[in-house]
Amino acid sequence: MKGKIYLIGGGEIAKGETKIIDESIKQSASRGSLFVFFPSAAGDSAGYIKIIEAVYGEYFQVVAATKEKGRSFVQDAIKKATVIYLGGGTTKLLLDFFEEWELSLLLREAYEGGAIVAGMSAGAQALCAYYIHEEDELFELRKGWGFVPMCCLVHANEASFVKSKKLYSDSRGEEGVKIIGIGEKAAWCIDSPGEHSVGNGMIWENK
Repeated sequence: MKGKIYLIGGGEIAKGETKIIDESIKQSASRGSLFVFFPSAAGDSAGYIKIIEAVYGEYFQVVAATKEKGRSFVQDAIKKATVIYLGGGTTKLLLDFFEEWELSLLLREAYEGGAIVAGMSAGAQALCAYYIHEEDELFELRKGWGFVPMCCLVHANEASFVKSKKLYSDSRGEEGVKIIGIGEKAAWCIDSPGEHSVGNGMIWENK
């Protein structure tokens, strides 16, 4: 049975901006279960790890899956995890790390086996079939892992979502793929009953 996916659009977790989303993730799993955090997109930032431990550590057993700990450790952590959280940062760093260590298949197996997989910003982009890379007002369509058959824009607002829809159309993207823009403090949750928003931010959909 598949687990649950959270696509988180952004927000300062240390400032409590994602508190509603964080609480939803906690309510989705039992206290004391294994929470594996990937700070890969942020270069395995020690500060980021401390923030995640502060927010989730009282409820879960938090383990940071860093490159320093080695491939076998990270693979084993994925297999045992109840919750896997892919942190924000630079999406390419996350994608390259998972490709180098061949982790995406293990992540998919964990999700198919019932694990909760949350992606913050870069992590959300990686989980989708396509994502919109935005840099210096330039938009580019890129490919993710395809756990979710969507094209995702994070840190979205109404104007950037309109641009993303046009880009996807102009790029003659795959038909039947929903385009979704996820704003700050918002998440899109996909589970067996269906899909719904979490948090107090905005979501834009092109069904």
